[in-house]
Amino acid sequence: MTWASHAIAGVPMPAQIEVRSSTFDDRQAIYDILVRSGVFGRGDAECVDEMFVETWLSSREDNYRWLSCWCDGQMIGFACYGPESLTDRTWDLFWICVSPEARGKGAGRALIAEAEAQARRAGGRVMVIYTSSTPKYAPARRLYESAGFVRVAVVPDYYAEDDDLNIYWKRL
Repeated sequence: MTWASHAIAGVPMPAQIEVRSSTFDDRQAIYDILVRSGVFGRGDAECVDEMFVETWLSSREDNYRWLSCWCDGQMIGFACYGPESLTDRTWDLFWICVSPEARGKGAGRALIAEAEAQARRAGGRVMVIYTSSTPKYAPARRLYESAGFVRVAVVPDYYAEDDDLNIYWKRL
């Protein structure tokens, strides 16, 4: 889907940004975006890679869904989302990452909007995001809030000492 004709909260998306379902061929680019992000490390990239491969090895209904964001023939971001097991139509946005050079240009908003739209079409009721409270995640928290997500819970010291879990929620 090209974002020229779509707007989120009145903000038009740049025409050159395209969000589409990921293919297995996107695997290396997703890994590279994570490693270059300045936010995530190699351990995170390995975890995402395992999730990515699991998607193509298993065809379960509650499997991960992947979106890739492209601009001028280059992948600039991705999102991983899916239904949360043992819930009534709750969806999680597990991972979202945009390459450093593409941040602030609408890719994150476009990825979130498409994940929400696909979850909604699949009968999703709410979407939840778990994220860190550390300063390097402040841009992500601002993105979630600008997309209409509300921080509904904080679990102190969840990830590590002085690194709280922030839980964001949005009705679809």
